[in-house]
Amino acid sequence: MFKINYMNKKMYFVYHVPKVKVGMTSNLGKRVFEEQGYDPADVQILHTTYVMEEASELERMYQKSFGYKVDQMTYADLMNGKKWNNQKKSKPKSKFKINVTDMTTTFPCWSFDVEKFLQRNLGETIKLNTGKDVVVSEALIEWITRNVRDSQYTKGRCYVYNKAMLKFLANPTIISLQEQIDVVYDVVSGDPVKTECSKCIFPAIRHWALERGLYQKGDVKTQYVKLQEEAGEVARAIIKNDPVELKDGIGDMVVVLTNLAHLAGFTIEDCIQSAYDVISKRKGKMVNGSFVKNETL
Repeated sequence: MFKINYMNKKMYFVYHVPKVKVGMTSNLGKRVFEEQGYDPADVQILHTTYVMEEASELERMYQKSFGYKVDQMTYADLMNGKKWNNQKKSKPKSKFKINVTDMTTTFPCWSFDVEKFLQRNLGETIKLNTGKDVVVSEALIEWITRNVRDSQYTKGRCYVYNKAMLKFLANPTIISLQEQIDVVYDVVSGDPVKTECSKCIFPAIRHWALERGLYQKGDVKTQYVKLQEEAGEVARAIIKNDPVELKDGIGDMVVVLTNLAHLAGFTIEDCIQSAYDVISKRKGKMVNGSFVKNETL
C-alpha cells in the first residue's frame, strides 16, 4: 500500500514515445520536451499518479510490456538518494572519446564533470549519425551542462539527447522550450492540452518563486493573504481610475495565483483550463453588467 504525502503533492507521469521508450517524470515540459526534444504529439501518457513508487513500478512494467530495456534502478530509488555502489568522481579523459547513437551522445564522465571535459575539448567535433557535424562551442557546453543526465546503465557516463541538441543548434537563442510552447496537462487524466504562445510567462514565474524559496517556505494560506492584499490594490486603482496601477495590480494577482496554484499541487494552467472547460459550455445572459448563467436566472 502506497502512502500519499498530501502536504507536497506532485503529479508523476508515465509516458510512452512509440518505438523509442517508456519513461517517467514529474516535469514533462523540462524532461521530455526540453531535454529530450520531443513534441507533445510524439508522447502518449500511460498513467498519472501522485505516488512516486506506484509510477516507478508501472514504468518498469510498461518497459517490459512494450519490449524496451528495463531500467536497472527505479525512478523512486534515484529520487530517494540511492546511487551506484562505489560512485567516485571520474577524471575527464584528455582525448575526445564519445559515443554517438541515433538517440543520444554519451560522454566518458559523470554529469558533474562534463563541463570540464568539454572545455578541454573546445573546438572538437561531434559527428551525429544524421551526418551533421556539431562543433563544441561555449554555447553548446552551456546547453549540455544544463541538460545532461547520468547514465543508469554505465557508471561514469552521462548523455544528452541528440534531437534536443539539434533543436538548440537550430535556434541557439532559445533558453527554454517552455518559453515557446507551454503544454497544459489535465490534472486528472494527464492528457496534454496544447497551448502555444510566443511568451509563456508561467514557467518563468515558477522559476522566479523557486529561486527565492517561496515554494520551500511558503504555503497556500500565506499566498491567499497576499492575494487579498493585491486585490485591495486593484480596487484602489479602479476607484482612482489609475490604469498604470490597475495593470500592475492585475499582474501581481496573476503572479500570486500562479504560486498559490503550485503550492496547492496544481499549475495555474490546469486551473485556467479547468475553468474554461466549464464556462465555455455555459449559456446565459448579461444582467447589470455581469454574465449570469441560465440555472441562476
